[in-house]
Amino acid sequence: MRGREREARSAMDVALRILSRRRVSSGEMEALLLRKGYTGDEVGNCLDRLKDWGYLDDRSLARDIVSSMVKACPVGKARAMFELERRRFQKELAREVVEEVYNGLVEEELAKVAAERYFGDKKERSLKDCHRLARWLLRRGFEPETVHSIVSSFGQMCDE
Repeated sequence: MRGREREARSAMDVALRILSRRRVSSGEMEALLLRKGYTGDEVGNCLDRLKDWGYLDDRSLARDIVSSMVKACPVGKARAMFELERRRFQKELAREVVEEVYNGLVEEELAKVAAERYFGDKKERSLKDCHRLARWLLRRGFEPETVHSIVSSFGQMCDE
């Protein structure tokens, strides 16, 4: 019995060490601990205790991640969902958080802010620049219709 307690404690030690560096989702923590060789039971017990203590709060972390992405340089809903899924959040939770954060935000306004940051102080924009902007906005998760609208508004050369 002592051996198992020691193993569970060491899984907890590893988890706490990870959390001392950065916040992670439950899915990320589970993957990290399993990769370290801990059993499913050890990992499950560790995750339960961390959640009970409030050290793992997926909803709060997901909300912070998406809010930060929108403020730093806006992204579309698709990119926000992709990032949350990449960080191993449950899909339903990710969908709820994205809808919550984007509630009241207009995608076209976000895309316009992102495009302005992309161009910065550059006044003259070539057709090639506009094509690059379009690809960049699409990679940032904005809808194609929104991208077309924004790129078109940045100059006559970008109409097509």
